[in-house]
Amino acid sequence: MICPIVISTVNGKGLPVLLESIKQYAPEVPIYLRGPSSVVDKYDVDVKIFGAVNNFGDDYNSVIDCAMKDYDSVIVANDDIVLTPSSYRLLMDDVEIIKSLDRKMGWVASRSDSVRQVQNIRYNPDEDVIQWNRFASEGSIRPASIIAPIFAWIGSGAWRVSKFPPLNWYSDDVHCLDLARAGFEHYVSVSYVHHVGSQTVGNDIDKLNAQARPWIEANRPEYARDWFET
Repeated sequence: MICPIVISTVNGKGLPVLLESIKQYAPEVPIYLRGPSSVVDKYDVDVKIFGAVNNFGDDYNSVIDCAMKDYDSVIVANDDIVLTPSSYRLLMDDVEIIKSLDRKMGWVASRSDSVRQVQNIRYNPDEDVIQWNRFASEGSIRPASIIAPIFAWIGSGAWRVSKFPPLNWYSDDVHCLDLARAGFEHYVSVSYVHHVGSQTVGNDIDKLNAQARPWIEANRPEYARDWFET
């Protein structure tokens, strides 16, 4: 099964390496790329979507919506990751395994070296710690309440129920919890990608938190209480 890769970029800083890794390791996969024309026009991809940069949520919603017109599922890829030779294949293999269990699937996300703890390549769920050496559970699919979609699959069934909120920071947190409320389950795949980290929306964590907080307090006050009042 071919599943397209969708990418939204702000400045294309890490984009050449990502696109080259897709070309080398998954050359048959269609690419939907969104971003400013001054950046996106430089690249030979299947579908280009031009537009001013708004925020992570709105920008990814637009490119996912476009791809979902042609496919029943997509893989979201941050513009600051690099695929390994097995990243795409292992992610899609795990999607098929979970489908065979007749689950109500939300996100199925790759692991990485710079990502939230549950997806970290060295996270040991048995002890809730990061380990430096390999351990048995690295070869297993694991459930997760919230994932970061740096390289992650989602199907049209979940996407029709909920999309990203108009945020740079916390957009994935809100989206995952909204889907969980609707009965969807998220998973971490054995697939791995290298992640440069925080190139897509910037590195100023205080600023990103300040931008997101008013929307979350107004639209998801129950989430705001958990995240900002503890």
